[in-house]
Amino acid sequence: MEEKLGRGLDALIHDIDEQENPNTGITTLPIIRIMPNRYQPRKMFDEEKLQELADSIRENGIIQPIIVTKTDASEYELVAGERRLEAAKLAGLSEVPVIVRSVSQREQLQLSIVENIQRENLNPIEEANAYQQLIEEFDMNHEQISEIMGKDRSTITNSLRLLKLSDPIQDMLLSGSLTPGHARAILSIDDELQMEFAKHIVNNTLSVRQTEEKAKEYRPEKPERAPRKEKQPAVPKDPYIVSVEEQLTESLGCKTIIQDKENKGKIIIEYNDQQEFDDLIRRLNLQ
Repeated sequence: MEEKLGRGLDALIHDIDEQENPNTGITTLPIIRIMPNRYQPRKMFDEEKLQELADSIRENGIIQPIIVTKTDASEYELVAGERRLEAAKLAGLSEVPVIVRSVSQREQLQLSIVENIQRENLNPIEEANAYQQLIEEFDMNHEQISEIMGKDRSTITNSLRLLKLSDPIQDMLLSGSLTPGHARAILSIDDELQMEFAKHIVNNTLSVRQTEEKAKEYRPEKPERAPRKEKQPAVPKDPYIVSVEEQLTESLGCKTIIQDKENKGKIIIEYNDQQEFDDLIRRLNLQ
């Protein structure tokens, strides 16, 4: 079966139909009885396009039935056709045409991914998360995923690498500020520089090619330093003050410094050990 999966959603549905041979066909179900697909990889909708689809459904009905599967609890769970189901709700429909299929969990996830990726409805992060889900929940490797999706193995690997980006950079990718090509170039530089590099790309509207070239030699631009203030030349100390310092140093036996400015200041007497301190106290007649 896996050899045929890469051919697309229709081939996949056909293969399941042949293998399972369900005794079911097209029927209708109330929308409220259809549970969301637990494996649905898409998290965001283009509201404008969804509204256009709702308008079309309101006028022409749902041309292609939605695919559902019956659960062990006798409930119906969506397999493929989420946009059509959401648009039907938006159009005010209470029930929709469905095809009931008996599918395994693995096939259910694969159907959801194939439908969305081949119809280009997933954003890059959703696509990468879908591949990661195949790896984690179904123990698949990159080669197996590439066969199922009909894509090169390198394409799958590059997509998964996007999940290594920080959340803020992933948000820039989701918003369209960055493309997957930009993101892959960002991944080639040191982690601590990636956010700053991403901002540089956006601020300078770099193309993917320009980004790839810049990444080879990217270094963050350092802000210019403020010019150093020139040191003012020291004002020569008054000879009289110098003379008094020398006399006090000799008289007290300790180095003495006088700080004087406009006839105000302080006298600092330095000592190096307890002996000098005790001698100083005696000289000052404080004992």
